[in-house]
Amino acid sequence: MARLVSVLVAVATLTLAAANASAQVYVHGGISVGAAFAVPAPPVVVYDYAPPPVYVVQPPAPPPVVVVRPAPPPVVRPLPAAAAAAPEEPFESEFGIGARVNAGITGAEAGAMGGGGLFLRLHTFPNLQFELAVDTFAGKGYGGAMRSEVPVEFSALWFFGNHSQRFRLFLLGGIGASWAQVGEFERTDEPWYVGALAGIGVEWRPLDWLALETDIRGFIRQRVNERPEDPAYVTDPMWNDGNCDEEHGCTDLQGGGTLHLGTILYF
Repeated sequence: MARLVSVLVAVATLTLAAANASAQVYVHGGISVGAAFAVPAPPVVVYDYAPPPVYVVQPPAPPPVVVVRPAPPPVVRPLPAAAAAAPEEPFESEFGIGARVNAGITGAEAGAMGGGGLFLRLHTFPNLQFELAVDTFAGKGYGGAMRSEVPVEFSALWFFGNHSQRFRLFLLGGIGASWAQVGEFERTDEPWYVGALAGIGVEWRPLDWLALETDIRGFIRQRVNERPEDPAYVTDPMWNDGNCDEEHGCTDLQGGGTLHLGTILYF
């Protein structure tokens, strides 16, 4: 009976303390049922350590990339071309034939003399021409005496500017000889002269093969032949060549000038 009671008591105890108790049966010469309470396990202490620092080792930044760009070549803009000058025409030698009208005044001439002439021009260098001319003059000469004259002249003409210019100024110089007849009927003198001349003129070419020219020339000359031996010759102004007077006699040196206007055909 006593054992039964013990068993019941043990069962009751187990029932009451089932949650926290554990039944322990001891057999030691008999049966002993008892209730024993379980000792709770000690708390588990979990140390939550901070994670070690994460060191992120970054490689050093790459050196900057230096891009060297060469300077652009300079832009050369050509200046606007000036109007191109017309190419200069090559010089070509040419030959000219001309005709002209003349006017002359010499010394103390009382009247006017005029006439015409023919001449040749040889254009051998760009700025140089040579001229051979034969002219005639007629009218009243020195002192009003009737006079006619035929001069022959050889001249060199120096032109300024380019040979292809239409309008050109020139200087001239040369030598000449002249035959004259002074007076009328039986009282006639025929002097011969040689001398030098110089002048200035202009030439204008409206066409390549045609030119108009004008010039003025001065001359100085010497009479080279004998005068009439008649004493009346010195005192008669209608007979002598104009370089005589009663007081001083006659002189062989005289000067004057001529004016020309002509046209030339060049070939």
